[in-house]
Order: sequence, then structure tokens, then C-alpha cells
Amino acid sequence: MSQLTLTEADEQSLGTTSKSRQEPEWLRDFRIKSLNLYHKLAPELSLLYTKYVDLAGLELESANLKLPEPSSAYANDAVSKLKTDRAITQYQIESKVIQADVPAPLQKEGVVFTDIKTAIQRDPELFKRYFLEKAIPPEDDKFGALNNALFTSGFFLHVPKGIEITLPFRHVTVLDSEGSALFTQNLVVAENRSKFTILEELYSTKLTGQARRTTFSGLSEVHLREGADVTYASVNNLASNINIFSNKKSIGERDSKIVWSSGFLGGAFTRSRLESVMTGSGASSENVEVVFGTENQRFDTVSNITHIGPNTSGHAIAKGVVKDKARSLFKGMIRIDENAKNSRAYLAEHAMILSKDARADAIPGLEIATNEVKATHSASVAQINDEQIFYLMSRGLSENDAKKLIIVGFFEPLIERIPVLQVAKRIRRIIDLKWSGIYDFTSSLTIPQYDDEYYEEETRQTRDIFEGHYKYR
Repeated sequence: MSQLTLTEADEQSLGTTSKSRQEPEWLRDFRIKSLNLYHKLAPELSLLYTKYVDLAGLELESANLKLPEPSSAYANDAVSKLKTDRAITQYQIESKVIQADVPAPLQKEGVVFTDIKTAIQRDPELFKRYFLEKAIPPEDDKFGALNNALFTSGFFLHVPKGIEITLPFRHVTVLDSEGSALFTQNLVVAENRSKFTILEELYSTKLTGQARRTTFSGLSEVHLREGADVTYASVNNLASNINIFSNKKSIGERDSKIVWSSGFLGGAFTRSRLESVMTGSGASSENVEVVFGTENQRFDTVSNITHIGPNTSGHAIAKGVVKDKARSLFKGMIRIDENAKNSRAYLAEHAMILSKDARADAIPGLEIATNEVKATHSASVAQINDEQIFYLMSRGLSENDAKKLIIVGFFEPLIERIPVLQVAKRIRRIIDLKWSGIYDFTSSLTIPQYDDEYYEEETRQTRDIFEGHYKYR
């Protein structure tokens, strides 16, 4: 396999690669522009957070941009472990894409769920129309610009107006190549009054103890037309030598709704940026994030809520637990535009520290340009409560079990809010495995067998987040 690293990537190599993929000229120009911006932009554009930037040990520049072709046996084994009939699934196994089998009735209604390369080649003008709406332009973020320049995979999902789909659309990535890089970009268009769910899952099978870091970069944009309702759930359980860059953003028109839920559990270094923008009156968003860091893991996450239209509602809650030498950094901003009267916003960031060498920071913020709004944030970072441990041990639990019960209780109110049951159950299972110290990234536990247990119905906790806050009692 030939090598092409980020250091070697330039306008010529980018243009040659784009041409070999039969991409239109406008997309080649966009890629080159994005690459140039990547080299110019600072890692952190906000002066509030520049002192927290820590990109040590990423090895990004030396990662091989050309992923290997997996063997048929390897791909088939991964798919067999992850296969379910209860979702419309597209697989990314290393460089190999296995297309989703979209049911004929949905195809007849005009539903499109395919990989990015096929979407560009099948109808370049349609793709261009949606792509150039760009929720995440390359000017917004250094690593978002890099993804815009180098993405080679991902999915395109278009659901026409008025269609409600109960079967989730599922995108599964399995990444194992040492020292490689995978750049994916997902584009979702939810037309008027459409309703559906997206599951995004990231796994590894054998990436422990290898010398060279691997890079995964994912960028997702969701365009919600009037009255659209989208649930986007993701689980990151990549292995301990993978650096992860995630950019997600939604643009919500009138009366639209999006619910994000994310489990950040794997990887060596995770940098996540998520923003919900509500442009139309009555639009709403909710974001739930769970972080559990062990050993030397680092997490740098941002949750932004932007209100542009009036009568909009935005909630974001993040909780993290760090032990050993793990570090977590929660950042977030509520922005309320001058025209966004009668808006409600709530941002919460809470972390628990289990070891003296672990570290957590929480930095929420507010930017409000109008009156007649409800906006509040909360943040806390604390060590595990010794009195609670003593009480539980006095009831017969070991110290280890007492600590485990406390962190389960810390996470559970948040996990209960995750609207996709199979994602909530998977997050619980991975937390349990990591805590027990039996989690082996070289075993099949990294991609546990799917079964119908993950699709049983369960009542989701839907209590308004504001009800428990002191300002709105």
C-alpha cells in the first residue's frame, strides 16, 4: 500500500486524489481551500479556551491517509458480530464500505441512504445543493477544515417531507489499522415534518499496545426543515491508541427538533465539538453527553446552544467520570440572538474525580443579546464522596463495589434521557466493563454481539430539565 501522510498532502496531491474519485471541480476547489485554512487556523479560535489547548502526542501529521483494504474474512467477521435486522445499516470496515439495504417502500418514497462517494457520483447537482449549505464551513474550526479537505467516506441521508421512519438508520465504523487516518463526513437532510433516528457506532477489535497512533475524524451536519424531528445517537468505543476528532452541528428551522446523545468511552484523545443552531421559531434541541475516562485518556468536549429564532428551547447536559491519569475538559456556550425572545436554554457540566492524578475542568458560558429569556448554566467538579463510600461499605459492599455504585448513580439520570434504548444499554455495558478492569481491546468485547435485547422498549425519562433547577422551581 502506498503512503500519503498529512505532511505530504498539498494542492496537487489533493487535486489528483479528487480527480481519481471522479469528483466535480467545485468539490476539488473546496477541498483545496479547506486544506489551506487548516494550515492557517489556530487549534482554538476562542480566547476563553486557548490556555486549555493540549495536542501533545497526536502524531497527526505522520498518519497514513490511505487506509488498507481489509480481507474478506475480517470484514465478514466484523459484520456478523454487529449485524441486526432491527436497523438499516451501512458499514465502514477500514476502507471498505458495505452499502445499506434500504427497504423498497422507503426507496419508492424517495428516501436516500448511501455513502458519500455514491451520492456525489449518482446526482452531483443534488449533492452540491445540500452540501454547499455547509453547517460547518472550513472557517469555523481547524480540524473541521481538515475533515472538509480530506473526507473520503461517510453517509448521505435524505428523508422527504412527511415521512416518519421507525427503523433506525445506522452507520457502523470498525477501525484497526495502525498509524492510519480515516476522515468521514455525514450529511443529513430532514425535510418538512419528517421523523427518524440515526445511530452512529465506532469500534475497534485489536488496537492495544501498538506503537503508532491512528486518527479518526468525523464531521456530521443535520439540516432540519420545518417540523422535522431527528434523533442522533452515537457511541465511541474506539481503542486506546486512536485520536478522535468529532464535529457535529444541526441547523433547525421552524418547530424542528433534534435530540443528540453521545457516549465518549474509547480512544486515547477525543476532541468533540457539537452545536445546535435554532434559526426558526419554536425550534428545540437537547444534547446528552456521557464521558468515562481511565488510564491516560483525554477528552476535550464542547456543547454549544445557539438561539436565533424566537420561542426556541435548548438543553445540554454533560457528565464525566475520570480515574487513573485521565483528563476531561467540558466547555460550552449558550448564545441567544437579539431576535430570540422567549427562548429557554440550560447548560450543565458535571465531573467526578476518582484518583489523585485525574483532572477535570468545566467551563460553561452565556452570551445573551436580548431580554425576556430564561438562560442558565451549572458546573461542578468534585472528588468522589468518602462519606457515601463509608456508608455503602457499612452495608456490606466492598470499596470497589461502593465506588462503582456511586458512579452508576451519577451517570444513570443522564443515561435515562438517551432516547435510543440500544445506545443507552451499550453505554451502561461498556462503563461496567471498563470499571471492572476486564476490558480488553483485543477481544470481541469491543464489538459485542447485537441481539434483540437492545431493541426492547423502555420508558425514557422525559422530565423537563428546568424543573430541577433552582431558578425555575
